[in-house]
Amino acid sequence: MGKVQEFQRSVGVTKSEEFNKKQLATHAINGGLICGHGCAYCSTPSLLRTHALFRDMGISSFQYFAEGGSVVDPWTAIRVGRQIGSLTENDMVMISTITDCWSPEAQKHNLGRKILEQVLINSKCKVRVLTKNAAVQNDFDIIKQFGDRIRIGLSITSPISKENIIKLIEPNASLMSERIDAMKKAHSLGIKTFGMICPVLPGIGNDPESYKQMLSAVLECDPEAIWTEPLNPRGPGITRCMEILDKNNHSNIAAHFDIIRNSTLHMDYVENLINMATNIAKEMNCIDKLKILVYSNGDGYRVDDQAVIWLK
Repeated sequence: MGKVQEFQRSVGVTKSEEFNKKQLATHAINGGLICGHGCAYCSTPSLLRTHALFRDMGISSFQYFAEGGSVVDPWTAIRVGRQIGSLTENDMVMISTITDCWSPEAQKHNLGRKILEQVLINSKCKVRVLTKNAAVQNDFDIIKQFGDRIRIGLSITSPISKENIIKLIEPNASLMSERIDAMKKAHSLGIKTFGMICPVLPGIGNDPESYKQMLSAVLECDPEAIWTEPLNPRGPGITRCMEILDKNNHSNIAAHFDIIRNSTLHMDYVENLINMATNIAKEMNCIDKLKILVYSNGDGYRVDDQAVIWLK
C-alpha cells in the first residue's frame, strides 16, 4: 500500500440524489477521499481535481492516486454519530459510495465498524453496505443484530475464473473468490444481500459466459436486487487499465479497453451490455431483480430497456 494521508473533512452523512435515482440509497457515507484498494479504473480522482488538499500538497488528485496514495478520515464516525439521528426509517444510507470503508487504511482505524455502530445505534434508518473487501465479515456480528435494517453487497467485477486478471486492476481489494465467499457467509447467517456487478469491464466481464458466472454467484446469495453498470469513461481510468494489462502480458484484453476510449464505440459497448445482461437475466429468471445503471437519457440506444435506469 502506498502513502496514506489522514484528513479531517466536514461531512459525515450526505444526501445523495444520484444514488436515490439509482434506487440504492437516499444518503451516503464515505470514510475519506481516495481509498487504498487502488482500482485502476476508479473515477473518484476526477471528482477531486479542485480539492484544496491536493492543491496544498502540490500534487494533482490523479498523480496522487497513480502513485498509490489514499486519503482516510479517521474522524468520520464521530460526525456520522452527530448527524445520523435526523434520518428516519424511510431513509436508506449507503456506506461506501465513493471510497471503501473496509479498504486497508480504513481497516487500520476500524472505520467501517465504527460507522456502522453509529448508524445502527443512533438512527432508525436502513443501511446498505458496499465493499470490495471480505474484511466486512469481521463485522457480521453487529450486522446480524440489526439484520432487518441492513443489506450487504460485495462488488463483483469478474468471474472467479479471471480473478488473477482482475487482481492486477484492483491490487489491494479482496480476491473475487473471497468476496463471493463473504456474501455466501452473510446469506447463511440470514443477513440480507444485494448484488453489485459493476463495473462490467470490457474483455473481462462483458462476454455472456463471464456475465453468467458473475450473475450465478450473486444469485446463490438470494439478493433483493442486482445492480450492474458499464465502465465509466471519465478520467484516465481506461488508459490506466490498458497500461497495466499490457505490462502484464494481457494485451488482448487491453485492446478491449482501448476500443471503448472512442465515444461512439463506448456507446456500442454499453448497448451490447444492456442487451446481453437483459437476455441473460431473462434466461435465469431474475429479470425482476436486475437494475442496469446507464448515464444517459436513452437517446440513440437500440435496447430492451425494461431493466435500465436511465440516469440523465
